[in-house]
Amino acid sequence: MRAETTEVAGWLKARDRIAVVTHLHPDGDALGSSIALALALRAIGKRAFACCQDGAPDFLDMLPTGGNLFPPEDMPFEPEAVIAVDCAALNRLGRAAALLRPETPLACVDHHLAVDVPASPALVDPRAAAAGELIGEVIDALGAPLDGTLALCLYVAVSTDTGNFSFDCTTPGCLRLTARCLEAGLDLNELNYALFRRRTAARTKLLGRALNGLEFSEGGRLALMRVRRADFAACGAADADTEGIVNFGIDAAGVEIALLAVELEGAGGVKFSARSRGEISVAAMLAPLGGGGHAKAAGLTLRTDFDAAVDAVMDAARKALDNTGGDK
Repeated sequence: MRAETTEVAGWLKARDRIAVVTHLHPDGDALGSSIALALALRAIGKRAFACCQDGAPDFLDMLPTGGNLFPPEDMPFEPEAVIAVDCAALNRLGRAAALLRPETPLACVDHHLAVDVPASPALVDPRAAAAGELIGEVIDALGAPLDGTLALCLYVAVSTDTGNFSFDCTTPGCLRLTARCLEAGLDLNELNYALFRRRTAARTKLLGRALNGLEFSEGGRLALMRVRRADFAACGAADADTEGIVNFGIDAAGVEIALLAVELEGAGGVKFSARSRGEISVAAMLAPLGGGGHAKAAGLTLRTDFDAAVDAVMDAARKALDNTGGDK
């Protein structure tokens, strides 16, 4: 077991009233990892709960959020310590950042390429498939048993961040963790249907509108989809229904960069999801604009006009393609 894992586990064992915080607009890794750690801490006698500004989206309704996940305003206690999970920057915590008082110790577990969280101790490994893979290590170091509920949370974490184990971030470590989760009795058929194939009518309609407007440029190497507020209204869909849409762009033959631009409510700006294939790092591509993430999957929010935001990100994508020098 790596020293950083042991250090984080020892730090947690020495404390009580622990808030496990994660990023706003949470995905399966963020929620699965955070809830798993909170449950494991409670299993060894700690008071611990997961905290996120936003609740679980509908497609993650299999997670045990009730009594385990709270918005920062409703936490059951004033935390003695905070651990940030799957959150590479404090500004991604949203309102949960209010729990980070100057006197409150802060730890971190993450797998992003660049982590800007002033935490000590920190378990950060960008080679890990998901934060859930690292949280699995911490749970082992805590000595908490991997029961069926923990297995469910960790499986949701690692399977969603690896595209159901189809992305090249998939590691032997996350597959070994998955095998242990299966031994705990998971029903993979129903769980994978809920995570990767089930769509509400609204979500399906929104996907159709996005695909209908799919644009290819740069000789088919760059794909762009746009989702405006009018699209949400027409489909009766919510922001969470855009989850995974960008993957349809990168799955098109010949595409090296796929972008999804989502208009946020009010003056929220534009949220971008980016995927890449081959040698291009979309995290590096978006970094000058304030974005980040992983080499093959990254994101960005720009607080500006929709068309201007799209132009800026498309320019960055074209430059990234030009720098590869490919004649494709």
